[in-house]
Amino acid sequence: MTSNPSTPPIVRKLEESSDPAEHGVSLQAVQKREVVLRVEAESLENMRKRATVRVDQPKGSTFEIICDEGPYLGGDDSAPPPLAYYSASIAFCLLTQLSRYATVKKLNITSMKLAQETRFAMEGSVLQGTLEGRGIEVVTHLDIESDEPEEVLRQMIEVGKNSCFVHQSIMKPVPSTIETKINGQKLSAS
Repeated sequence: MTSNPSTPPIVRKLEESSDPAEHGVSLQAVQKREVVLRVEAESLENMRKRATVRVDQPKGSTFEIICDEGPYLGGDDSAPPPLAYYSASIAFCLLTQLSRYATVKKLNITSMKLAQETRFAMEGSVLQGTLEGRGIEVVTHLDIESDEPEEVLRQMIEVGKNSCFVHQSIMKPVPSTIETKINGQKLSAS
């Protein structure tokens, strides 16, 4: 697939920013930390959206990410849809935690890959205001090549699953609040 030079990239780094004092902090054996991300997003033409994502804690870089929807939702299919980013974040986060564990424990891992199926459902009516989406399930298949004992790898998988922020947000849902302004005025809670 060739890219059109006039089409902006789907993901691009806007600002490089990290604190050398924080390098390798997440590779410590014992941790107590909080990760904070800030996102500003806007709707563009058709179903395209643009988000600016900044990692505030630990101090990290800022990226611009574009998403779109397929023609079935009136989009142009010019970038991954939001659910593709969500699904990828589940896989990326788990692989990060598994890799981090293997590094801290100095495990001999030759290869680590996964295949994942993420399923969602939608029911109801837009016109009647009853439309409701929900997640159905996430099934992850890990493929690990290693000469480490099975029990060591089992422990790595357990710690990886338990320390993966995204998996834990699915298994133990976090509070979510939407505060709205219309024409600059805060919308009162209903």
